[in-house]
Amino acid sequence: MPAPQPEPRTRPAWLMPVIATTVVVGLTAATAGYLLASGNKADNAATGTSAIPSPSASAATASSTPTPKPTPLVVSIPGISGPSGIKQGTWEDAVKKLTDGGIAKDNIGWVSPFSDQPKPADPAGMTVCAMPAGHDQPVGPTTKVELSVIEKGGSCPAVHGNPKPKPSCTETGDYKKVSDREFKQMVRNTTAHLMGCFTIYGEIVQADSATGTTSVRANTCGEKKQPKYGFLSDCDTNSILTELISTGKLNGVVKGDLFEAKVQVGIDTTYQTTLGGSMTAPTFYVKEIKSYGSVD
Repeated sequence: MPAPQPEPRTRPAWLMPVIATTVVVGLTAATAGYLLASGNKADNAATGTSAIPSPSASAATASSTPTPKPTPLVVSIPGISGPSGIKQGTWEDAVKKLTDGGIAKDNIGWVSPFSDQPKPADPAGMTVCAMPAGHDQPVGPTTKVELSVIEKGGSCPAVHGNPKPKPSCTETGDYKKVSDREFKQMVRNTTAHLMGCFTIYGEIVQADSATGTTSVRANTCGEKKQPKYGFLSDCDTNSILTELISTGKLNGVVKGDLFEAKVQVGIDTTYQTTLGGSMTAPTFYVKEIKSYGSVD
């Protein structure tokens, strides 16, 4: 009797569609992945970039970064625009700003900005026009700086070295005459009248080796007086007369001379007395002086 044969296998009707769908989806995914990878390679080749940076590229980038340099010291002075000289500031403010910036005070000098004017003897109380060309660059503690200075109330030139464009009271001869009372009020507050032009009178009380040839000490007042009993009465304001620019005007006066002087008000002077103390006196910059007598 022959052995029984197994029943033939049969596939469910739904199996073939499922297999076909799975194959199609797999082929589609593989094709998309291949195309995407090929596109990325093409983009990277075109742009020269890579998804993963190489160590050598990172090192090259780091080495090309510049090392920061220290910022140089640049001094700016409030109210001063630079070589153009359009704006103005005070001598004291300019010196303070420069010394605060580290420049030694001994390295700060001064000149006249006008081609036809000599260098002032003392810049105190004057106006700074600008730092001449070349000094608006970064500076250090050893930099030498020359500031252009003019008298208070004057006009700075548009360009350093130009002739003075506008005359001041010293050039126009506008020296105000005042009464004794007005003079005493003025010397009580010389700061308010700094570099103002006045005509004053007085008596020379010291003109020797201690005062030198460009300064004298005098008793001053606002009105012209004649001597009585060997001195000039009612004219007793102890004052210093000096030359802002050395001209020799004071070299010819001697003790006892009575004078009329055209002056500008300066900064008060404090000096040592023969007894070891100190005294502060109003200071006048002499523009013109002439004797009209003597107490001797």
